[in-house]
Amino acid sequence: MVIRDRLFEMQQLIGIEEGKQQQQSGVKNEQAARPVPIIDRRNKESFEQFMTDVDEIRHSMMTLTMDREAIRIEQVESLASGAADTVKTRRLNEHVDQFILKARALRERLGKANANLANFPECGYGAGRARHEQIRVLNMSFETIMLKFNEEQIEYKESAARKIVDYMRKQNIEVSDSQIHSAIESGNLFQLTRNIHLGVHAKKALFEDVKSRATDILVIEKQIREISELFLDMHMMVAQQGETIERIETSVTNAQEYAAKADRNVKSAVVLRRRGRKGKIIFLIVGMVLILLALVLLKFLSPF
Repeated sequence: MVIRDRLFEMQQLIGIEEGKQQQQSGVKNEQAARPVPIIDRRNKESFEQFMTDVDEIRHSMMTLTMDREAIRIEQVESLASGAADTVKTRRLNEHVDQFILKARALRERLGKANANLANFPECGYGAGRARHEQIRVLNMSFETIMLKFNEEQIEYKESAARKIVDYMRKQNIEVSDSQIHSAIESGNLFQLTRNIHLGVHAKKALFEDVKSRATDILVIEKQIREISELFLDMHMMVAQQGETIERIETSVTNAQEYAAKADRNVKSAVVLRRRGRKGKIIFLIVGMVLILLALVLLKFLSPF
């Protein structure tokens, strides 16, 4: 009988322990299966998507840089040739036009990224500051690429104009840079070449060469204006975004100041309330003491 009772107690203890283990295991599984809060998950996914966009923009900038280097090489080859090669010139101009189209698309994407920063005010730390730093670096990188490209285009334009001057000097015709640019803009290049004493074929070839260079210069000037517009749009976008961010940061700062002030007011009210209670208690104690003293005096003064 004793053995049977002891066995029953052991079975009960084993059952209790197993129940505890299952309960603990269930709690752990419940904690592991508990979903991440929606806000935290959305913030994490949003930042991950942001970094993916940053990587894509950075890759586009690398492609743009490689295109810029390829264009520079093509420009050097074009200037090195004795006469203007219409095929190379056309290919070069098409390459530059493609570069500008890519730059515009990239600027639009940067514009959206900058505009999206308004939803994430910059703080001293955290994801908001990380977003602003990433976009700031991308803006600077884009401006650097476009600045170098613009400088190379201007240099190529000046080199092409010098080529025309060299053609004229070979025929003992002295022309100034202003005369060259004026003739190019007005389309009166024939006036510069009409007094050259060459055969009809040679003179025609020279004129066509000068005309090709001049046409190339006009195309370059158009491309430079487009690049300047890109620069202007980029600066305006960054400036406007900066003003928007400053207003948001000012509002956030004011809200923090108001919250801090409200917190101080609440604490002051609590302190005053405690002081009021303390004053009431002291007043009651003093009143009770005075009443007791009065009773003692009355009892002492009364004869019996």
